[in-house]
Amino acid sequence: MLAFLFIVAFFEIILGAEHAFQQFIECAFNSQGQIDHTWSYGYDGKDIMHVDLVKKAVIATSEPGKMLEEERKNIEYIKRKEERLKMVCSAVKTVFLKSNNSLSRAAKPAVLLSSGGEQDQNYLKCVVQSFYPNVIRVRWTQKGRPVYFGVSSTGILPHRDGTFQMTSYLSLINMNAHGVTCEIEHLSLDGILRKTYEEKSQITEHILWAMAAFFLGFALPVFLTLLFIIWKKQQTTKPAEDTSDGSETSLSLNMNMSQET
Repeated sequence: MLAFLFIVAFFEIILGAEHAFQQFIECAFNSQGQIDHTWSYGYDGKDIMHVDLVKKAVIATSEPGKMLEEERKNIEYIKRKEERLKMVCSAVKTVFLKSNNSLSRAAKPAVLLSSGGEQDQNYLKCVVQSFYPNVIRVRWTQKGRPVYFGVSSTGILPHRDGTFQMTSYLSLINMNAHGVTCEIEHLSLDGILRKTYEEKSQITEHILWAMAAFFLGFALPVFLTLLFIIWKKQQTTKPAEDTSDGSETSLSLNMNMSQET
């Protein structure tokens, strides 16, 4: 299993009021140490080129990067970038190891996906908790496609036990929940952890509530009414008490008294 930490350091040089030239340094580690480092460039938020340390070359990925590529073909430039990367990533690793030793300890996140809201304010809620360290990526997809609009988050919050939690929300105002998945990437996981919302559970819940409402609102009153009618009918059809034994006894006593007199 590959456990990795992705650290990004970036520098910006503002050119005028509308454009920005950017440089990104990326360092990746696993439990054995550093496994990768890259240096790339951007312009107005888009990748334009990167330094390929294996091929010892600067590779342009867009039209604006081609001009910079021509200026940076010198092998000495590549060597300077490689040395700078080693220095930066080494410093990042040292600080990280001294802070929480996260490269040797990792806790897998627990994920709970549910729905909430009322009528036109429905939303899905993806609760990710008990993970460590606090480097994590949570995103929404629908049928495999990323969803960006209507997404909000609490940010990463600490637990008392030293682990972390976060909650991501997806508004359903302009979409439905069919095929929506919450995806989690973390160094404790072997790949991506996915939780897909099951609409059946929500339908079952609605059916149960409807059945309970039907029973309390219609079936129970009808049942009680029938019981009352049956009880009333039993009371009206109860036979009169048999008084024949008492009459015969009284008649016998009167005859005996008349004979004695």
